[in-house]
Amino acid sequence: MATQHEVAQHLGISQKMVADMVAMGQLDKKPRGQYDLDECRKQYIERLRETAAGRAANGDLDLGEERARLAKEQADAKEMENEVQRGALVYIEDVAGAIEKQFTKVRTKLLSVPTKVAPEAHACATVKEVQGLLEQSITEALNDLVGLDAADTEEEA
Repeated sequence: MATQHEVAQHLGISQKMVADMVAMGQLDKKPRGQYDLDECRKQYIERLRETAAGRAANGDLDLGEERARLAKEQADAKEMENEVQRGALVYIEDVAGAIEKQFTKVRTKLLSVPTKVAPEAHACATVKEVQGLLEQSITEALNDLVGLDAADTEEEA
């Protein structure tokens, strides 16, 4: 049986390192003077092997887990890049900009309806004619929202 000081000399490391390994659970904690040198050597060698293989945890960080996380992030980034190239994924800024332009165009068109339709409505003889005129102007503005041209809607009708 040996003390932590004797274990440190046996392994060729500092006594502080032995104490740290005991605190981290890498060496079994024993009462003072009750350390088995052979067992400590085996545990120390196992720790070195785990570290060399990249499987040992370093504090809160586990090198194997960090490598796996990095590999997953790289794969995800490549997958997103491929989706963008295929056109299955778009940038939110591009979509928001296109929608904003569409809404601005429709808003302008709807706000111009009274000015455009008023002279024609004044010339109409019946309420039904005014209603048809307003519906036509509003439908034209809404077709702009969905990207339809007046020529397209005439063909569909």
